[in-house]
Amino acid sequence: MPAARKRSTTKGDATEAFLEDIASRGHEPLLRNTVGCLRIDLTEDGTTDHFFITVEEGVVEISERRTRADAVLHCVRALFNQIAEGKVNPLTAILRGELHVEGDLELPTAISRLFPGPPASLKSFLEREKKALT
Repeated sequence: MPAARKRSTTKGDATEAFLEDIASRGHEPLLRNTVGCLRIDLTEDGTTDHFFITVEEGVVEISERRTRADAVLHCVRALFNQIAEGKVNPLTAILRGELHVEGDLELPTAISRLFPGPPASLKSFLEREKKALT
């Protein structure tokens, strides 16, 4: 079993940017009816990073502190980077057996709404336009 580590050696990757982005929002309207904790286990070079996304009726908190999770996602960090960039659909990764889910499926399904769409999608276009205006 891979060893746990506190900090990633790949700082600044798409995963950390995604997590920082959703943490900075404070309240996420898309998750206003969502309550729970999702643990994300990302494996890289024989070690595993653990990230916890706690949602309380739209208020989102990201941490690395150990707590009880209602659901757990397991995958290699490179795959999660692609999901965080909108290059890979999380449901597709689950069906391919690349992303493994344990526990309550409702929570990861709700949180998956926060991932960016494919680069050529209307959602991604609107996200790029919004960033250009800020």
